[in-house]
Amino acid sequence: MVEILRRNLGVKLLSFLFAILFWVFVMNQGTTSDKLIPDQTLTVPLVVSNLPQNMIVMSQLPLVSVRFQGINPSANIKDIYAQIDLTGGTAGEHSYKINVNAPTGTNVVDVQPASVKLVLDSVQEKTVAVQAVVMGNPADGFQAGTPIVKPSAVNVRGPSTIVGGLDKVVAEVSVAGADDTVQTSRPISFRDKEGKPILGPNPSVDILTAYPSSVDVIVPVMSQGLASKMIPLKVTTTGTVPQGKVLSSLLPSPASVQVTGTPQALKGFDSLSLGPIDLSALTEDKTFQIPLDKITLPAGVSFLDGTTISVIVQIGPGPIQKTITSVPVEIRNVGAGLDIDQPIAPINVVVEGLPDTLKNVTADQIQLWVDASGQAAGSYTNISVFWQLPPGVTMPTTPQVSYSLKTHG
Repeated sequence: MVEILRRNLGVKLLSFLFAILFWVFVMNQGTTSDKLIPDQTLTVPLVVSNLPQNMIVMSQLPLVSVRFQGINPSANIKDIYAQIDLTGGTAGEHSYKINVNAPTGTNVVDVQPASVKLVLDSVQEKTVAVQAVVMGNPADGFQAGTPIVKPSAVNVRGPSTIVGGLDKVVAEVSVAGADDTVQTSRPISFRDKEGKPILGPNPSVDILTAYPSSVDVIVPVMSQGLASKMIPLKVTTTGTVPQGKVLSSLLPSPASVQVTGTPQALKGFDSLSLGPIDLSALTEDKTFQIPLDKITLPAGVSFLDGTTISVIVQIGPGPIQKTITSVPVEIRNVGAGLDIDQPIAPINVVVEGLPDTLKNVTADQIQLWVDASGQAAGSYTNISVFWQLPPGVTMPTTPQVSYSLKTHG
């Protein structure tokens, strides 16, 4: 038996060594194939980067087919995507190269499409009116009046090609089954001229935004046979503001209110006076709340539930005086054959106006002159000056100057 084992021992040992090496080779081949996928095609999302703040993408981004070599199965799929660099992008349709982000060691063999055409649009902001759209029918025996929207306008931001032609936004409110005034807060909706929703290239992403994004809507619901009417408000006052102050503005809030009543009761009711508001002790801004029970309405007319009325009084600093030094004075319309013998030296003048108006007034903004039309050679004293002043500036006293004219030559 031993003799058998010793026969061709060198050959047997060499064969055994080759067997071990072959086994190691096979095992390594199997391990490598487990780690790397030699060739695979994936459909990956396309994203944009570095989009300028004043631009918006108006095209649907396609999916991209990418053929890879050597993908590690343990790689995070989120790390594999295609992207377009929009640095410096401008409005209009342009072609952009697609770049693929892949894990380290992965080769990108082919990208389809290799580029894509995108439409960019500039961003625009615009203030537009809010229109309340009333849906549904009130309870039997009741009717809906004209809705009130607060605020009546919102700021809209979005693509200029859409915002430029937008003249209103919509707030939808239902009065189905209502037997009393409906008051609710409703989100802003965007509709085209046919009433269809305005959608972007990706319907799940809003391309238009509004600030505020919702408004308060009041829809009067009244018994059939009644009517509603918007009545403008006027404010009456008594007294005057203290010395050194000025009445900057006097505003009712809201500017008009809606009332209900029979058509006969509303006939001829075209305005409503508030006040009088006493101004004599006001030295700063103040808001006056006006109780509804202190307002006299025609018989058969009433306010809507929830109506509130106030008057906003704004008080500002009164006019002040300021001395402007070294203002030049021209002599205009000197007659033929005459020269100016004694010119007018620059003078100091006193001007008057509100502090904010006067603080930046300088001599070069004031024009002073005298009119020498029809004057002969000689001296002229205490001549009144004409002037032209910046808006909001007055001159409380008229300056007087002296000068002389002489015969030419």
